Amino acid sequence: MDERVRRTVETYERVADDYADRHGDRSVVADIVEAFVTAVDATGADPGTRGGEPDPTGPPRVLDVGCGPGWESAAFTEAGFDTVPFDLTRSFLDRARERVPDGAPVRGDMRTLPFADDGFDGLWACASLLHVPERDVSATLAEFERVLAQGGVALVSLKAAGGPGEGVDASPYDEDRRHFERYDPGRARHLFEAAGFEVVSVATDGGGGDGTGGDDAGDAWVAVTARASRSP
Repeated sequence: MDERVRRTVETYERVADDYADRHGDRSVVADIVEAFVTAVDATGADPGTRGGEPDPTGPPRVLDVGCGPGWESAAFTEAGFDTVPFDLTRSFLDRARERVPDGAPVRGDMRTLPFADDGFDGLWACASLLHVPERDVSATLAEFERVLAQGGVALVSLKAAGGPGEGVDASPYDEDRRHFERYDPGRARHLFEAAGFEVVSVATDGGGGDGTGGDDAGDAWVAVTARASRSP
C-alpha cells in the first residue's frame, strides 16, 4: 500500500469516533445528495444493462466510494437504492454496517475496485478520491467508469486548488497524517473526460465545502457530476 494512503487510513482508524461526531450534520451535503439521487433516478427512464444483462425492474444500484461512517449510504438506501458502502477504513465500515443493516459493506482500495463491469447505476465519492495520490487518479477514475453501467452517474467532490484553506495546517486531530490532493475545475474536468466520462457539470463552492474530507472551515470544493459514456 502506498505510504500516503497507509497514513491516511491509520489516521481515520484512530480518530473514527471523533470524526463521526464532528461531521454528523449532513445538511452541508444535502443539496448534492439530492442532485445525485435525482440524477440516478433519471437513469431508470431507460432500462439499464447492469452486469451486461437487462435490468428494468430492480432498484438502482449505487456504490458509495469512501463511505466513511455510512451517512450517505443510509440516505441512498432510504431513497430506495440498493447501496454498497465501500471504504478502506475498517472502523468506518463498522459504523456503516450499523446505519445500513441490510447492506453489505465492502472493504477495499478504490484504485482497484473489486466489482464487475457495468454493475452500478450511480457512484458517489464524497471527499474520498482526494486522498488518492495524483499519479493514481487517472486509473482510479477509469475504475469508476468501468463499474458504472452505460449512462451511470458519478458525483465526486474534491478539494479545490487555490482555495482559502490551502496551505492551512490546522487540524482538530493530533498527529493528523492524512494525504490530500487539490484540483482546479479545469483539471478535474480533463481527468474525468480522459477516463471516458461525459462531464455534466463542474460546480465550485468557496465556503465550508462538504465538511467531510477536510477540517478547515475555509476550504473550497469542486463537485463533478459525470456520466459513463464509453462506446458500446
